Parts: sequence; C-alpha cells; structure tokens
Amino acid sequence: MGTTLPAMKRRQRALVTGGAGLIGSHVADLLVREGWRVRILDNLEPNTHRRGKPAWINRDAEFVHGDLRDRATIENALSDIDIVFHQAAYGGYMPEMAKYVQVNSLRHRANA
Repeated sequence: MGTTLPAMKRRQRALVTGGAGLIGSHVADLLVREGWRVRILDNLEPNTHRRGKPAWINRDAEFVHGDLRDRATIENALSDIDIVFHQAAYGGYMPEMAKYVQVNSLRHRANA
C-alpha cells in the first residue's frame, strides 16, 4: 500500500538531492506546485552542468550548492527537513567507480 503525495502533504519540508538534474528538477517542481517548501541540494557536477546552475531550477525552491558526500553539507541540508527525495546520481559514463558508489548510495553516510 503506497502513500500518495496528498496524504504525505502534512510533511511540508522536502529535500531533493540532485534537484538540478532532469528527474530531480521535475520532482522539485511538482513538490513546489503541491505547496511543499523545497530545498534542493546539488553539486552541479561540471560534466553535467558545464554552465553552472541551470535556469530551470525552480525559483521558489531553496538551492544549496554542495556535495552529498560531505557529512557537514548533508547535516545542514537535512535541517528542518521532513522527507528526502534522493535523485542525485553520478553517471556510469564517468570512470570513478568509488565516486559512483558514494553518490548513488546514501547508506555509507547513514552509518558514518
């Protein structure tokens, strides 16, 4: 039995990791439209965002430029957050396997 977005609406503060990306930006847009207060955390990976912060990032969302592999960044981004939509990803087309695992899995941070 899944929880629908309107049923979860009582959680008014959401963090979207990777919110500058294709999927994350759409998640952030939907949440803003639904009345959520949204914080976006994105490191603006240069291979993906060659021109820096994209214009399509929702202006009604708070934007935090930072790396989710950094514990202090995560702790600050999670302040006053009710729910996390983890959309950050490091593409498989890049050769750094350790970075790929660290970014695509939050488990290593939860236990650190």
